[in-house]
Amino acid sequence: MKAKVARRYQITIPEEVREEVGINVGDVVDVSSQDGKVVIEKVGRSWEAVMKETRGTWKSHPAFVGMKDSVEMVRWLRNKGSKR
Repeated sequence: MKAKVARRYQITIPEEVREEVGINVGDVVDVSSQDGKVVIEKVGRSWEAVMKETRGTWKSHPAFVGMKDSVEMVRWLRNKGSKR
């Protein structure tokens, strides 16, 4: 499928491709080059979105009781792993 490069080097991603990949207005894409080709990939959910969705999920797990957030859990896990 072809797309024309406009002023300021912008392109419009064809509707068929947007729908197939699930790209919507406001989504973030990664643009790179591979073997002389331009590659545009949809970036998955943001870290903030994942943190918001999983907030409180581990509160009932015995190892994480009393920890306030995922950052504290990750620090604890990293510390535990470095002591081996």
